Amino acid sequence: MTLNRDIYQEIDAFAPFATQLKLDNAGFLAGDPEAPVERAGICLDITHDTVKEALALGCTLLISHHPVIFDPLRALLAESVLYRMARNGLSAICAHTNLDACEGGVNDALAECLGLRDVETFADPENPGAPPIGRVGRIDPVSPAQLAARVKTAVGCGSIRFTCPRAEVGRLAVCGGAGDDLIAAAAQTGADAFLTSEIKQHEWLAASAMGLCLYDAGHFSTEAVVLPPLKERLKAAFPEVSFHLLSEKEPYLTI
Repeated sequence: MTLNRDIYQEIDAFAPFATQLKLDNAGFLAGDPEAPVERAGICLDITHDTVKEALALGCTLLISHHPVIFDPLRALLAESVLYRMARNGLSAICAHTNLDACEGGVNDALAECLGLRDVETFADPENPGAPPIGRVGRIDPVSPAQLAARVKTAVGCGSIRFTCPRAEVGRLAVCGGAGDDLIAAAAQTGADAFLTSEIKQHEWLAASAMGLCLYDAGHFSTEAVVLPPLKERLKAAFPEVSFHLLSEKEPYLTI
């Protein structure tokens, strides 16, 4: 019989929760670690929709990337996601920045889906001692527009924004989610381009000034690439548990 804590310990073995960034709140965040689990849902975000689907599938555990509790909880009201989870006995393990940085985590999955070769890690110089989150590697040289099209297809985003002061890109750095704080670090790796999300106005200008191409493919799409390999990894470790990728999409529309 598999318990919730067994799955927590397995995730902790390859994506140690102790490596999460200081402002993060990854870990076992809801429910009973000692409860048995036969069905588990995997998602990027724990929302009313993912909770509804998980309950319909008979799941008793949710494994998410983004923490269901991030800021201090000041109330637990009937219309909240957490109240619904507690009422239905649904537990939650949230692997966030620890999953971003680990081997086989978010950024390795992103690098792999884009076909990066000779992949190396790079870190945020503003967080000394933190594990390196970014990845950088080689691709066959392509034009900026060709790279944009490749990224859009690979991660399945609805749209992509980019700026590129170069004629072609042959070395690409990546950081899934909001990696705008790594722009300077990406440039220092010798990358021609950096793919991340949530780029601010002044950051587009700064990247162009330093000769770095910048690509924004959205927070959801640059991180959701980790969910299928995470499912396969957990399925191999716990063949007696049924793991389900829950239905999610970008939380906005594009035209």
